[in-house]
Amino acid sequence: MKDENTGVIMIEFIGLRAKIYAMRVDGMKEIKKAKGVKSNVVARTIMFDDYTRCLNEEIEMARRQSCIRSKLHEVYTILESKIALSHKTTNDT
Repeated sequence: MKDENTGVIMIEFIGLRAKIYAMRVDGMKEIKKAKGVKSNVVARTIMFDDYTRCLNEEIEMARRQSCIRSKLHEVYTILESKIALSHKTTNDT
């Protein structure tokens, strides 16, 4: 098991789904994770309160991110919109 807090006390934890969570640790800045969303998008546009709102109000939050792709040896950039935070699991309908 990985110790992300390095022995420091966790103050608050919000877990929306597997690999989508945020936590506040005593004496450190907030730790925010969202699988499939670029780390700079999570750091700059998603706040800790967004995780709480998503859980309590049962809403989905989409964010735009740029991505570099290649197809047939041609490199290009695209701007995609992804659902960054969601309270639903993949099995919910």
